[in-house]
Amino acid sequence: MSIYESLAKNAVPVELQPSETSYFSAPNAGLDPRLFRNNKLIGSVRNGILSILFDHLRRHYYNPEAYIYAWLAGSGVSYQWAANRTPADLDCLVGVDYIAFRRSNTKFAGLSDQEIANMFNDDFRAELYPLTENYLDSFELTFYVNVNTDIRNIKPYAAYSLTDDDWTVEPSEPNIKSKPQWEQKVARDENMAVEILERYSQALANIGSATTASARLNAEAALKLAVDQGAALFEDIHHGRGSAFSPSGKGYADYANYRWQAGKKGGVVQALKQLKDISTKTREDFESQTYGMTLPDASVLVRRAATYKH
Repeated sequence: MSIYESLAKNAVPVELQPSETSYFSAPNAGLDPRLFRNNKLIGSVRNGILSILFDHLRRHYYNPEAYIYAWLAGSGVSYQWAANRTPADLDCLVGVDYIAFRRSNTKFAGLSDQEIANMFNDDFRAELYPLTENYLDSFELTFYVNVNTDIRNIKPYAAYSLTDDDWTVEPSEPNIKSKPQWEQKVARDENMAVEILERYSQALANIGSATTASARLNAEAALKLAVDQGAALFEDIHHGRGSAFSPSGKGYADYANYRWQAGKKGGVVQALKQLKDISTKTREDFESQTYGMTLPDASVLVRRAATYKH
């Protein structure tokens, strides 16, 4: 099976589907009652999330209690929790004391902080996301390691420490004012996404109606180009948002965060993410068919090389 045939097999109709986002919603008078009582996280919620996290970590690493910190962060623990989104978004951000981690897990001593963070996140995506995508029948609970050990360095707009059972960053009323140049840039994103999706849809239709091998090949090539461009645009928007919540960014008030949130509201982010997922699934299917396995990416190869001697 060629990469084009694999792509045609995985391609499905994709369109913009606008949705509510907490970023643009009016703040509530209080915190989410499914999570909080009297400004404190409900004990069963805290214990449940910590159990999921530490049970997972113990399967892979030694003594995680010695080097792991965990927070609930983002809109789910702010006053803007009530957007009409099911399931609601809930982020568990994990901090790592990298020196203590290497001391307890010496086989990883040769890895950088970033490589260790990537390793944790790869495990979370593979093993935890499928289990927590509808946590408590209410939340899409995701786990993520930031390279920074102290969550305050990434300027969250709210962060509740699961480790200390208290606020590290208390939620406050948002004060974000859009700027004309921001709106212009967001409009360009939407125009690009619409153009990519139109070419994607046309190519998909042309594959189905092709009557000659050359016509099908041309349509498959057009489909792959649209998918690749959509995935690249998604990565650009997503990477920018990550930079917003970094020591060099402005956090909630950063343009890159506004760009991400506006993209979610207009359906751009969701549609481009679908194209990226199609691209990823296509590559995995092609590699499995060709090599009998999905090939590891560069970061995995680096980790294997660094830990091989142990």
